Amino acid sequence: MDIFPEDTVSSATSSPASSLYSPSPHGYGSWVQELSHDQQGVRLIGLLYQCAAEVAAGAFDRANHCLEQITQLASLDAPHTLQRLAAVFADALARKLLNLVPGLSRALLSTANSAEAHLIPAARRHLFDMLPFMKLAYLTTNHAILEAMEGEKFVHVVDLSGPASNPVQWIALFHALRSRRGGPPHLRITAVHDGKEFLANMAGVLAKDAEALDIPFQFSAVEARLDELDPDALRQLLRVRSGEALAISVVAQLHRLLAADDAGRRHVPGSSCLTPVQIIARSSPSSFGELLERELNTRLQLSPDTSSVVSSLSPQSPVLQAAAAAQQRPAAAKLGSFLQAVRALSPKIMVVAEPEANHNAAAFLERFEEALNYYASLFDCLERASAAHRCAAERARVERLVLREEVRGVVAREGAERKERHERLAQWARRMEGAGMERVGMSYGGMMEARKLLQSLGWGGSYEVVHDARGEAFFFCWHRRPLYSVSAWRPAAGRHSGGRLGGS
Repeated sequence: MDIFPEDTVSSATSSPASSLYSPSPHGYGSWVQELSHDQQGVRLIGLLYQCAAEVAAGAFDRANHCLEQITQLASLDAPHTLQRLAAVFADALARKLLNLVPGLSRALLSTANSAEAHLIPAARRHLFDMLPFMKLAYLTTNHAILEAMEGEKFVHVVDLSGPASNPVQWIALFHALRSRRGGPPHLRITAVHDGKEFLANMAGVLAKDAEALDIPFQFSAVEARLDELDPDALRQLLRVRSGEALAISVVAQLHRLLAADDAGRRHVPGSSCLTPVQIIARSSPSSFGELLERELNTRLQLSPDTSSVVSSLSPQSPVLQAAAAAQQRPAAAKLGSFLQAVRALSPKIMVVAEPEANHNAAAFLERFEEALNYYASLFDCLERASAAHRCAAERARVERLVLREEVRGVVAREGAERKERHERLAQWARRMEGAGMERVGMSYGGMMEARKLLQSLGWGGSYEVVHDARGEAFFFCWHRRPLYSVSAWRPAAGRHSGGRLGGS
């Protein structure tokens, strides 16, 4: 169930813009007390949409005015879900606005979160405990791997999930392999993670459980992030060997490769930020401000420094609009190279779990609206879990340390810094098929196991697991809204050497 229904959103966003800017005759603060809870919710939604529009237009003063009002209605410590959600999005919009002045933004925000960095792993564990999505992703991934590895004696599983990696997934796989007909295979797991301590702990935990279950086991660690892996050296980095059946698991990480190419992209001055004069002109829509900008542009165009000319162009300039569009166009070269390198390894199966959302749109307002609705559902899930299990403190840590950072990644950042480029399953299918991969159907048995898990943990009713329209992938839904997808892939027939690996 959405936190704000469509009729509420439409009534909020259809209000005249002037009503959002009109100061209360009683001054700031007192007008909040005059609104009922429902009225505050409607006002918050309208302010968020209006603020996003002003940020997109570079209207510094008007966006700031919206933020001033939002912060009087919203807080990370507020009792109501919508207030906390609004506080998270206000934070992201403020950062987006501050990015209009890059030097100031870097000076203020570069180390803003370092004090809380050590708390993030615990917050991720809270998220795992409170919501079923990662558990479902691990279970359905393992089920697909088990089916693909039927009868195999030597199995190599590569875990590319990075921050979403959890030894719990592979301990569950140990138990499933131990009980299979013919006994467990020789199993090797390679984990890719940028935390040396995490990898060491994972190695110890898995080795202990494998020994207790009498499973021949070997662990390999690759200390790196997924986007740091060299596709041309993937076989060597992952220590892929001949004679082993290969499975690859990647949970909530593949989308980060869509940002990798932006790191080397040449910056076009003015394409991602406005000059101070442009900010003044847009913030003060007077003839003087417009005249000042035109005058400065005229003077700069006489300068031999062509970069100054470009930086002085109006944001409405066709040249600047084309540059901005080119800069924001999704970059898929890194992802394509990586997927082609994976295909060359001839895995029997590659299982991909991703958020089911369109957070990679080039248009900022489109990303904002999609993110607002998507994270509203996640906040709603957390609120229900918090109420049911009396874990408000854990819920607050997840919202503050995990979801807030994700929202910043979608809303506030651009270029290579915008890592949270979630896409829907249909788009992932096009990317995978374009790289020479084909679908592996996720079985009905896997779906039934996932549904049993939901029922056993008391998550039935609001949560459900359903097949996609083709009956080949799974969606994990909250009140029928898909929030995550899981799909399985292998090299397309005729474009690979078969299920077993060849080469050295």
